[in-house]
Amino acid sequence: MDPTLDNQVTSIRLTLQAVEAQVGSGRIQKGALDDLKSAVDEIRLRIWAIMSAAAEKSDGLALERFRLRRAIEFCDSLNREFELGTMQAHHRECIGLKTSLDRLAAHLTKANPGAR
Repeated sequence: MDPTLDNQVTSIRLTLQAVEAQVGSGRIQKGALDDLKSAVDEIRLRIWAIMSAAAEKSDGLALERFRLRRAIEFCDSLNREFELGTMQAHHRECIGLKTSLDRLAAHLTKANPGAR
């Protein structure tokens, strides 16, 4: 990674860790994080735009693979939370998540019939 970019990424991580510590200590109320969330969402969307532009210049599949890897990481994280009991499956959103996952599984099965 470019040293300048590496420093910027480190700075973002340290900033988020500092905010997390401030929330944990009660110095920042959880409800006051809306501006931070909006800023992080904007950063994420801009990064996706940069990656999309770069992918169009290359094979065009890099962004798809990145998104799939990210989805795997997210699903693995949710599975761990359900297994540890830190996430509960009784929320109404779980019904929508299951519906979405069932549809996704059907698409993947159709695209990869021999895979298990």
